[in-house]
Amino acid sequence: MYETGFAYLLQAEHEKVIYGVLKRLNVSRQSPDYEDLVVEGQIAFAQAYCAYCQTHDSVTEEAVMPYIYQKVKWRLLDLLRKQTRTKQREWGLPENADELWAMVPVNFENVMTDELVLKLWNTCTPNEQKFLALRLETGRPLTEIAKILAVSRKTVYKYKWSILHKLTIL
Repeated sequence: MYETGFAYLLQAEHEKVIYGVLKRLNVSRQSPDYEDLVVEGQIAFAQAYCAYCQTHDSVTEEAVMPYIYQKVKWRLLDLLRKQTRTKQREWGLPENADELWAMVPVNFENVMTDELVLKLWNTCTPNEQKFLALRLETGRPLTEIAKILAVSRKTVYKYKWSILHKLTIL
C-alpha cells in the first residue's frame, strides 16, 4: 500500500527529513523512545508521500518535501504530546493549570506577596505556570520537576530563568 512512499524515503537521503524533525522537536538520540519515533517518522513519511501523490498530478521534490516535513512533524508531535499526557496521569499531575494551582498551599505572609505572585502567574505561559505551581507546592529539585513535566532539564531551567526575568520586570 505504501511501497512507493517507502521507496521514495530511501532515495537521495530523504530520511534526513525525519532526523531533522526529531532535532526540531528536541528529541535527542539518547532518548529511550528515539528509535520508535524514527520508525513512526518513516511510516508518516510514506503515508504523506502517498497522500500527496493521490491529490497532485505532478510531484516535484521542491513541492513534496515541505508537505512531508510538516506531516511527519505533526505526527511525531502528536505522539510526544500523548506520551506527556500519559506520564502526567502516571504521576497524578492534573492536566488543567487551574487544578495545578489549586494544589499549591497559599500561606503567604501578606497581601502584597499574594498580589505579586498573581501578577507573576498571569505573565507566565501555561508551561511556566505548571513549573511554578510544582516548585511552590513541593520545592522539588529541578531534575525531578523535569521528569514530572516530561521535559528536559534544559527546558525546566528555561522556565526558571524566564520566570525570574518576568519577576524582575514586575
